[in-house]
Amino acid sequence: MLYNAALVLEGGAFRGQYTAGVVDTFLAHHIEFKSVIGVSAGSLCGVNFVSKQYGRAANININHRHDHNYISLTRAFKKQIINLDYLFEDHGYSWQNFDETAYRRSASHFTAVATSVQSGKTVLFTDPTGKDLTDALKASSSMPFLSDPQMTSQGPCLDGGITDSIPFDIAQQQGYDKIVIVRTRDVNYRKKLSSPAVKRLYHLVYKDHPAFAEAGINRPLVYNQQIAQISHLVHEGKVFNIAPTEPVKIKRIEGNVKKIRALYETGRQEGEAIIPDLIKYLEK
Repeated sequence: MLYNAALVLEGGAFRGQYTAGVVDTFLAHHIEFKSVIGVSAGSLCGVNFVSKQYGRAANININHRHDHNYISLTRAFKKQIINLDYLFEDHGYSWQNFDETAYRRSASHFTAVATSVQSGKTVLFTDPTGKDLTDALKASSSMPFLSDPQMTSQGPCLDGGITDSIPFDIAQQQGYDKIVIVRTRDVNYRKKLSSPAVKRLYHLVYKDHPAFAEAGINRPLVYNQQIAQISHLVHEGKVFNIAPTEPVKIKRIEGNVKKIRALYETGRQEGEAIIPDLIKYLEK
């Protein structure tokens, strides 16, 4: 069923396998949303959800994790440890190509969130297609320090989580009264404020883009403010919050496939457990 509601998906690199499990559970129950908003890994999960490709994100990160054409530390000097182009290429029999035809046909609107390197502000890509779609997804998922800025229709961009880690505000701006958030951190998690070393690194690496550097430095503060706002909205019944019940102990670029698979299964199980309450919220 298509609900007049927004689904907001947090990023977090391989923590996104939790999200992949949750949204696959939604697909299994035929739950769809009028708007799907994703940032970083959340954008990659979101686009697969909109195209209704059950299990695609899990298949990629479980069965192809150790393909050096996808992820390789030897490419660190090129700032391309994760080759995001890999996600949109054909890799043979076991590979599930992205179904852009299904994506275009979907009744859901899709928004990928990124951060402009030039302005240090959030930029949105709503219902992009073709090259604009792949550019937007790559930009949204390109981590600072580890990736070069991705050129998009809105200029060079990086990880949307720099300015808007959990973009429920975008759902509010779109006019939705029902907002479902899938997070990749437990509800007690808070970010530590940027250390002097991190501040120096931002200023050094992004010396030509001071607004972006400041946004990166202030990310923990903004994130913690978002968590406080979400907690308040959940208490008022305005937002439905889904988060791991236990701290997620997985690296951003995790190499242990068993951990990746286990996190996906956790997302499926915890997603299944909240389905009755989720439907009550959506239909209230």
